[in-house]
Amino acid sequence: MRAPLHQFFPHDEFQLRLEGVRTRMDERGLDALLLTTPENVYYLSGYQTPGYYFFLGLIVPLKGDPVLVPPPHEESLVAAYSIVEDYRVFRDTEDPITGVAGVLEGLGLGSASIGVEYESWFLKIRDYMRLRAALPDATLHDGSGIVEMGRLIKSEREIGYMREAAEIAQAGVAAGLDAVAEGATERDLASEVVRTQVMAGSEYSGLPPFITSGEQHSMQVHSTWSDRTIGDGDVVFFEVPGVVNRYHAALTRAAFVGEPPELLVRGSEVNRDALRLAKERIRPGTSASEAFEAARQRIDDADVPYVQGRRIAYGIGTAFPPGWDEGHIFSINANEHRPFHQGMTFHVITTMRLPGLGAIGCSDTVLVTEDGCETLTSSVPNEVRVV
Repeated sequence: MRAPLHQFFPHDEFQLRLEGVRTRMDERGLDALLLTTPENVYYLSGYQTPGYYFFLGLIVPLKGDPVLVPPPHEESLVAAYSIVEDYRVFRDTEDPITGVAGVLEGLGLGSASIGVEYESWFLKIRDYMRLRAALPDATLHDGSGIVEMGRLIKSEREIGYMREAAEIAQAGVAAGLDAVAEGATERDLASEVVRTQVMAGSEYSGLPPFITSGEQHSMQVHSTWSDRTIGDGDVVFFEVPGVVNRYHAALTRAAFVGEPPELLVRGSEVNRDALRLAKERIRPGTSASEAFEAARQRIDDADVPYVQGRRIAYGIGTAFPPGWDEGHIFSINANEHRPFHQGMTFHVITTMRLPGLGAIGCSDTVLVTEDGCETLTSSVPNEVRVV
């Protein structure tokens, strides 16, 4: 392993990750694994870039050293971030798929059993078909999930970065809440949130902060700031991440301008209760569906115009755009019966969007501990701020 300019984990942690991946590869009968998911490449190599709109890959043989294939023009980032010594750069005038096939052939894997990530957003169908044609004697299998199963349980170093990210996220939300006022625009709030994030140490996030106001705009899931002016009787919604060394933490909170209506008061109480009940059931050995059911029942049985039909939490950790979550690895929903384990991290969300009012934000990032869960985003009061 090389020592890059920026190294966020010690070599022995990278080695443990690699050994875990190889154990799972061996269980599936794979001789090699081709990774194209930026988070998985980063997890095993330390290499990072937002330039994965070009081909990015990491070849992990069952035996021998991994080989990094960075995007063209980004060789300088190898020395900056990668602990993998062997790398091959294919310029944008070359075909990276032909190049990768050649690397596999050169490693003696031309007729091997090779795993590729069928679930990767960044392996095009065309490129998969061309890789299969370029390696007619090899057998390609689905290697999805092999790396992700290691990412599910966070190390102490990863948890440390998430704690820092949580502090940043909370600072961003607090700044946004302090800026809420009649006559302010969503853009005014966003400028305070983003400035605070950056000055507190945040990197770019997998998704932008979501900042909306009023019934119509805040009802729009994954919408964000506009030039809308906040007026009396408006709810204001914040969902804000912090990011440290690609590790995310996030929380949502809400504010209200004016005299709070009865639906706001009632809904906010239900929000907080549901979140509390979910957290009480997030502990090692308890199934995820149990935590989901506790929150769902509190919301669905309440006298509010909202039904909890979706997941109430998703895994969170390392991420690159276009997302900040690890929900594809583990989400807390009705159909997820796997148990919690110490070291898992989740963004637990009981936000409700109520007709006639708008979005009431209520969520926290939590860490599963030895006997329960710890809220990493507890410094901002979990109640609607009335302005």
